[in-house]
Amino acid sequence: MNPLSVYIHVPFCAVRCGYCDFNTYTATELGGGGSQAEYPDNAKREMDLTLAADREAGYDYEQVSTVFFGGGTPTLLPADDLVSMLEHLRTLIPLADDAEVTTEANPDSVTRASLSRLAAGGVTRVSFGMQSAVPSVLATLDRTHDPEKVPQAVAWAREAGLDVSLDLIYGTPGETVEDVETSVKAALACGVDHMSAYSLIIEGNTAMARQLRRGELEAPDPDDMADKYELVDDLARADGLSWYEVSNWARTPAQRS
Repeated sequence: MNPLSVYIHVPFCAVRCGYCDFNTYTATELGGGGSQAEYPDNAKREMDLTLAADREAGYDYEQVSTVFFGGGTPTLLPADDLVSMLEHLRTLIPLADDAEVTTEANPDSVTRASLSRLAAGGVTRVSFGMQSAVPSVLATLDRTHDPEKVPQAVAWAREAGLDVSLDLIYGTPGETVEDVETSVKAALACGVDHMSAYSLIIEGNTAMARQLRRGELEAPDPDDMADKYELVDDLARADGLSWYEVSNWARTPAQRS
């Protein structure tokens, strides 16, 4: 008997960010044969098939220790849809009493009501894609949310009883060291339990890579990226977060995930 960690992919985004090469789809990219409305039932069928195949292969799971809804932007689906997928998983394998259930979200893809519904349905943690607190950096990344709305989204999540993580990206073309400092301090000012900071990787098939090839953007400098990483680490540690993985800092060992 082994504990199981489950990742549930929700491949929908309102806008495709210029640096993104993940398996995601905007409304105009879906084409025929798929829709957001049909996705929860399809995901449940996939759970059934996967678990049946695992059991046929001799794998047996006592319980689920972690669940992660990733994407894409899972919270583009109604909260009831995410809860229904989680409830279906519970019918297949019990969740541990202390299971951590996380959903990714954009700051502009949630409301106070949706976060409350997610918490009532068993979600324990939300990871917001903040990326930066600087409007010009967000614009270069093709992010659409207002950075001033991040504290409100965090407050709603806290009010619902959810743990909160914020994701940042450093190394965006045109971003200064001061921009990174502004973003990290803004994230820490929200009183988060966990923070991730990822170096920007520009994959060759993305819109941002095409901008680089056309000379519209300057490629990130590795030494500059290293300096920014060290700055993130210094600021996080000074605020009481501990580094535990390449891109992750947590306030307590229990919040490492």
